[in-house]
Amino acid sequence: MVSGRKASVVPEDFKGQAGAVIVQVKNASDLPNKDMLGESDPFVDMELEGIKRTTRVIHSELNPEWNETFTWKRYTPLTEESILLIKVYDYEKILKNKLLGEAVYPLKDLVRLGAQEATVPLRDRDGKVGESRLNLYLEYTKPTLDPDEDMEEGAIEETSVHVPDEGEQEIEVAPGETQGAAKKKKKSVIAAPRSTMDRSKLSTKKQDFQVRVKVHE
Repeated sequence: MVSGRKASVVPEDFKGQAGAVIVQVKNASDLPNKDMLGESDPFVDMELEGIKRTTRVIHSELNPEWNETFTWKRYTPLTEESILLIKVYDYEKILKNKLLGEAVYPLKDLVRLGAQEATVPLRDRDGKVGESRLNLYLEYTKPTLDPDEDMEEGAIEETSVHVPDEGEQEIEVAPGETQGAAKKKKKSVIAAPRSTMDRSKLSTKKQDFQVRVKVHE
């Protein structure tokens, strides 16, 4: 039987730790019998945001036990509006599978609690709730983003700007340079000895000198 599963694809722009929704399908009780000969052959089909998971078929059993666990990886958080679609079918080899019961299970309590046991009443095709029940155990782990990716789009990192007082010399800070480093660099330039000056800029004009010599007799 084809389960109809889809692969979980990591979004290209996702950077962080994926979360997960884990559902254990434990058992069902009092399922209706849709077979003319024998009893129903039930299996459970679940769908979360278009991704399906399906249990194995248990033949000739109206109170089946699956104890199967399924995982949906999450790259975006669940919301209080998130739902799990559940359908229980009677498996048919040739004809179309027959619906035994279905439910729309809200996940708002799972978002809040992180884990829960659930006994889900099943409705028939006409929407009526009968005696059928499906027992589940659910867990939810929220995906986490890297700290660098957790900033809102367009957010600007806060910086401080020093405004010099009157008479204070302004210091130019190069990109990636701290103000303290800039001050040290400025101080070293101011304290540079004259010998470090560019001699090519000295005057080359000829100068006349007079030398006086005093002779003592």
